[in-house]
Amino acid sequence: MAALMLALGLLAGCSREVLYNKLDEQQANEVVAALLNNNIDADKRQAERGEGWQVVLDRRDMPAAVAVLRDEGLPHQSTDNISQIYKKDGFVSSPQEDKQRFIYAREQQLGHTLRQFDGVVDAYVYLSIPDKSPIDDKPPSGSASVVIITRPNAGIEGRAPDIKAAVMNGTDGLTDPSRVTVQFFQRAPTELPQAAASGGFARSDVTSLAMLGTAGLVLLLAIVLLWRNRGALLGGRSRTLTRTSMSHER
Repeated sequence: MAALMLALGLLAGCSREVLYNKLDEQQANEVVAALLNNNIDADKRQAERGEGWQVVLDRRDMPAAVAVLRDEGLPHQSTDNISQIYKKDGFVSSPQEDKQRFIYAREQQLGHTLRQFDGVVDAYVYLSIPDKSPIDDKPPSGSASVVIITRPNAGIEGRAPDIKAAVMNGTDGLTDPSRVTVQFFQRAPTELPQAAASGGFARSDVTSLAMLGTAGLVLLLAIVLLWRNRGALLGGRSRTLTRTSMSHER
């Protein structure tokens, strides 16, 4: 039994590991698709107790997977996180809390829209919408700051007017393009260390094969031991049955 438990433990060590946890299904699909497109075998599965989705893959692919997802800006933040960031402590929310929830949700929606532009890896929108003055009928003039993370040589800096228009059209009280600033940053591809890119994977393969070989030998040893001691096991069982039958006869 000890040998069997050791074999099962060694085999479990070769199983796939969780890269991300508690993702919604769209996030999990995006992560898995990006990894598969980069020849990294990955899959999604539902987490225990229904707490979102998990992305699982082989341990040796972890460094490459993290690099790929960093370059792709994944997983994107879900707008569902607003309920965790701005939790309702009571039955009635204050106007300020409702406003913060509204602004945060709008920022996330605008960021999702801007990420659809070709060449954009990630996008962040920060809105500043002042409260309406009770003594002035003039609508408040808001402002916005937009941060765009692009792929190398994406060449989308010329689309700044389109980005400003998308933000203004999706925000009430934001009508002046001069009050919308757009900044572009390039994200260079992550380069894995030479050891991780070549030798690291080779060592991982050797380790996995060694673990599998050891597990197979231990399992074979357990089978041999059980086979050699089958007589003792069966004899002990027959003696037990005999004692039981004799006690019944008495």
